[in-house]
Amino acid sequence: MKFLKTFLLLQVIVGCILFHLSCSWDSVVLNRVKSSLKFKEDTAKELLDKDRITVILIGVGTPIPSDNIQNSTAVFVNGQFLVFDSGDGVAMAMEKQHLPVTEINGIFITYFHSDHFADLGEVIDRSWLLGRRNHLTVYGPKGTSELVNGFLKSYKLEYGYRTKHHGENVMPTQWKGAEANEFTLKPDGSSKIVYEKDGVVVRSFNVNHEPVEPAVGYRIEFKGKSIVISGDTADSENLGKHSLGADLLISEAMNKSLVAKIEKAYEFLGIERFRKIMKDIQLYHIDISELGRLAEKAKVKTLVVTHMIPVAKGFFQIKSFYKDPVRQEFHGDLIIGEDGKKIVLPLE
Repeated sequence: MKFLKTFLLLQVIVGCILFHLSCSWDSVVLNRVKSSLKFKEDTAKELLDKDRITVILIGVGTPIPSDNIQNSTAVFVNGQFLVFDSGDGVAMAMEKQHLPVTEINGIFITYFHSDHFADLGEVIDRSWLLGRRNHLTVYGPKGTSELVNGFLKSYKLEYGYRTKHHGENVMPTQWKGAEANEFTLKPDGSSKIVYEKDGVVVRSFNVNHEPVEPAVGYRIEFKGKSIVISGDTADSENLGKHSLGADLLISEAMNKSLVAKIEKAYEFLGIERFRKIMKDIQLYHIDISELGRLAEKAKVKTLVVTHMIPVAKGFFQIKSFYKDPVRQEFHGDLIIGEDGKKIVLPLE
């Protein structure tokens, strides 16, 4: 009898504990969801603040394997969210960086190497899955329509499954996918307005990435502030012209002396394929010293170095590969890019 009473008491105690834990976990889950939603709301409010321009380097990586997300830059200006390029890993990176992906107003592509567009389909899809309620436009040079239509075709089943499962109220078909806005630039080096909304102007201009054509850069302007995004380019007079007086020049860079050493290493090892690639890529990227001279001549206020080849790890490599060569040529403010880096331009 005593054993039975003890057993029943233990059952009651265990039941009470399980009930308490169940109630506690309900509370924990509820608080975590509320906290997450509040954090996202606060972050979106901060980034979409109309009194400043905020730039986020979503990814600064290249096709060369590294810990970095591939190329992408977010510009938040006058309550608008503009995305420039969308390389591999960008969609998840934006969510991990707590960017308001449902508020994207436009995506701009610089050219058609995969490290600049590989995740375009995911950015389009994820923004819709998470609640985007606007038509999304992808801007870019000739070839953009083909690119966008290819992604839409590959995601056709995905869109159908999501709406069929969750219903039109949750996954409305009218907002799925994106449309392309393809433009052509004159060969005379002039720029063209490709986006204009509520005082925000985005101009595109040709850069030199031969033999890859077309390849373009962008200049974003609002209330006297300007941000230039180079795309991939060799040293280019046109890039310098359209960077004149820019508050920010966000540019790729290569340390060609180091890449030449990598080329020699592959030659020594008899690996012809990689030797040839290392030789070729030096022809259509801008050297870090060339970039410093270009930024100085253009009177750029802040130079932001991104998409760096080779990858630099740690303080001493970053200083030796990129900071020191730039500082020999450029005397403005300097930022060496890293994934998630935030840059704020107050509006006066």
